[in-house]
Amino acid sequence: MTVSDQLLVRRAARLLQELGPRSRVVLSQLPLVLALAVVFTAGPASSEMRLRPGFLLGLLLQLALAVLCFAVPWWRLGENAPLAIPLVDFVSLWFLRNGGGAEVTGLGSLAAFPVIWIAASTLTSGWALILCAVGPLAIVLPTLLNALPSPSPGEWTVFVSLPLIMLATAVAIRIAGAGLRVQERQLRAAQGHLHRLLERAEESERLLAGILDTAEIGIVAVSPDAATARCNRRFRQMLDDAGLPSEGAPTSLDRLPLREREGRTPVPPDRQPIARAAAGEHIDGEVMWLGPAGRARALSVRARPLDGDGGGAVLAFGDVTQLLEDVEAKTDLVRTVAHEFRTPLTAVLGHLDLALETPDLPAGLGRRIGLAQAGAERLLRIASDLLTSSAELLPLAPSRVDVGQVVRERAESALPAAARADIAIDLDVDQPLPARADPFRVGQAVDNLLSNAIKYSPSGGTVTLSARAEDGWITIGVADTGMGIRPEDRPMVFERFFRSDDARRAHIPGVGLGLAITKTIAERHGGELACVSTPGAGSTFTFRIPAAAG
Repeated sequence: MTVSDQLLVRRAARLLQELGPRSRVVLSQLPLVLALAVVFTAGPASSEMRLRPGFLLGLLLQLALAVLCFAVPWWRLGENAPLAIPLVDFVSLWFLRNGGGAEVTGLGSLAAFPVIWIAASTLTSGWALILCAVGPLAIVLPTLLNALPSPSPGEWTVFVSLPLIMLATAVAIRIAGAGLRVQERQLRAAQGHLHRLLERAEESERLLAGILDTAEIGIVAVSPDAATARCNRRFRQMLDDAGLPSEGAPTSLDRLPLREREGRTPVPPDRQPIARAAAGEHIDGEVMWLGPAGRARALSVRARPLDGDGGGAVLAFGDVTQLLEDVEAKTDLVRTVAHEFRTPLTAVLGHLDLALETPDLPAGLGRRIGLAQAGAERLLRIASDLLTSSAELLPLAPSRVDVGQVVRERAESALPAAARADIAIDLDVDQPLPARADPFRVGQAVDNLLSNAIKYSPSGGTVTLSARAEDGWITIGVADTGMGIRPEDRPMVFERFFRSDDARRAHIPGVGLGLAITKTIAERHGGELACVSTPGAGSTFTFRIPAAAG
């Protein structure tokens, strides 16, 4: 069978499927009815023949079959239930051929129609071929029986040829339809597989949509051409909170009214996060403002490109508006407190200066007033640091200084606090350690590191303070035997106002500024501050600044 023939058969089969079971049965029986009508209207059938009981019974059977084709609800019955019609056709043709006499010839050949119906059905090949052979054989059997005991060669030929021709026709139809039936079974299996895949895909889609809509961050998926494929419920809510329409999302997301972190400069089209993510750029926590003034929301944007040939990216938008407001409020509080400290400290320093100018001041009292004056000056400088820390400004007054001497002085100043905490300070300092640095800031850094080490070490512990010159650097190390820092907290220890949960639970005092200021001091000198820690075993902080040339 050619490809065009197969296509024709498939179209016919598809048409029959669309017609429904009843229409298919009627169309399958119609060719035999039309053939009988042609035979008996054009053939030499006499009135006497039409009145014969066998002939009338055959016609009545055909009439009954026609009624049954229309009346029986075939869709409620089994797939092979309509094959009862061609089987009764054999019976009807038996009566018409053998009850009508010899006036009408060729009625036996009409058995081809029920044979074709049975051979083209889904009945197993064995049963189909048996029925296609037995039915025609039964039709011509009376011819042979009437000729006994001495049938002629022509009668033998009629008896043998019709069943053989019908059987051959059935075999040819089964062979021709075998490929189509195999293809049909494969197609049905493929359709079943596709249906199951579709069900699983729909279930995965429902699960993915549920996960995305449960997330408390806005999620947007984009294609390589920067077209937004989908966004979740939280992102639409962010648009609503910012006073922007969410109905058009995600198709309108490439025109988001975003502004830079300072809140005034619009984000240009080539810097829009969706365009950058589609181009394969990673975005890590950039803050942008979304929406008009008064309803703008601060969003922390992260983006990651998708692996594979398809490309695309996923963006996550976190609402950090409240966090930024809290940070700003905390910064304002620090500024206010630091500013309020400066006025009484200035007054204290003024009176201490006057006290030091008193004539005949006892030596011991003058020393104590001097120490109080130095402490007040340090408090005033720290208050100034707090005022400038929010802007990440820290003024330096560099000069040539012996860092080793500064470290020894700060260690001596820390001895009373260490003694109260039952902490030993192990000092290992090389001298001289010349550097061009701000001695006050370097001392402030050492004070911060020593203070933390003493606070976080248990009673009876040891703090090791070292300072040495290494490869053009001066390295100051402070090691303690305290609780240590957990790995997840280590990246945040240098952030302003950060305090670990362990420190809070242990009720260790502090505001989380010391390490941030120390890190700034190191960086302003062109150096660095590093940390190595083992939970439960202690921490080592390393402060490095360039050594003096020559």
